[in-house]
Amino acid sequence: KNLTALFVLSLLFFSIDVEGQVTMTMTAGISPQRTPEAHYIFVNRSSPRDEFTFDLSTVKASYFIGVGARYDIKPFFFSAEAQYNKRQYVYNIAYTFPGFGRTEEVVQYTESMNVINLPVSIGVDLGIVDVINGFIPQVIVSHQTDLEDFRGYSDKLSPVRFGWHSGIAANIANMRIGLDWQMDFNNYADYIYINDQNLALAGRSSRIVGTLTYNF
Repeated sequence: KNLTALFVLSLLFFSIDVEGQVTMTMTAGISPQRTPEAHYIFVNRSSPRDEFTFDLSTVKASYFIGVGARYDIKPFFFSAEAQYNKRQYVYNIAYTFPGFGRTEEVVQYTESMNVINLPVSIGVDLGIVDVINGFIPQVIVSHQTDLEDFRGYSDKLSPVRFGWHSGIAANIANMRIGLDWQMDFNNYADYIYINDQNLALAGRSSRIVGTLTYNF
């Protein structure tokens, strides 16, 4: 048994190209607009005249552009990138108290973030197809929201957040066409507060990203 295990390990060792190759990468990507499943919450329940429902209406289309490096040790590879990404969210607020001249109109508030994603990944090169997984530290460069004008608004948005991703890509010469699934470790709106009530919604912040990468 020991000889068999040693033989298998030897084959695996010699199948790996120990002389790694480094290539630079340039990536562009897009995440399409989508409407998450409704998970509204009630806010200000202790004050009926101010009570309203809060929900995420739309995650707008998001664009990515970045540069990085890839280190190949066949059949495996490691990669790291820095990607600029702008995210935009639209929230619905609807008051529940029928009086005081209020209507059933839903008021929408927009939020945007400029983010630098720093995906660090490990993958397997299967020839035509790559399979990749890794973590995504995220640096929030700037944050703007219409909710700031809302009475009682505050936020505890950390400048650094984390997530993970998994994807596949097809290799065509020096190009890679990929599909990536990204999910943050935080829920939607988990950093937003109204009168000290946390507005975290069910469901992790996530996105599907179509990518085009050039290796040079």
